[in-house]
Amino acid sequence: MELTLLQTYLSHFDIDTVILAATAIAALYSIRRNTVINRRRATVDLVLHQKNDSDLKAANLVVNPLLRDESISITKYSDKTHVGSEERTAILFVLNNYEFVATGIREEAFDFNLFKRMRCGTVLRDWAEFQPFIYELRKINKHPTMYQEFEWLAKKLEHNPLKKRKN
Repeated sequence: MELTLLQTYLSHFDIDTVILAATAIAALYSIRRNTVINRRRATVDLVLHQKNDSDLKAANLVVNPLLRDESISITKYSDKTHVGSEERTAILFVLNNYEFVATGIREEAFDFNLFKRMRCGTVLRDWAEFQPFIYELRKINKHPTMYQEFEWLAKKLEHNPLKKRKN
């Protein structure tokens, strides 16, 4: 009687060892799957919170006209003479929000691919518009790592853009 390869392999182990190994593999799969689901849920919760955050909405109401008005140079608000101004405070609030999100993505607390599908265009647009302010702020404060996580996220999105999905 010829034994199959599996039967030969399993004959070297007792059934308890095989059951224990199968249980361990199933547990690891379950843990990994739950981690992915939790990361996605955290990402959805984050985006929903951002949409409903009254402080962030108020900051954006101040910042968006500054970013969209071509006659205004946003870099002027990086100057120390604007410390405490409504505009600079709002700009920093929005940037700190992006820094938080980017750090969460980098540390895998949030799901990059889901966030990309939900917010890619907005992040790339805002990075392009905030970039001169950030670079000037870094130079003035001699702090080359200010908002580096936001920059990292924007560059990751630029190099890994959304792809048109097939129906």
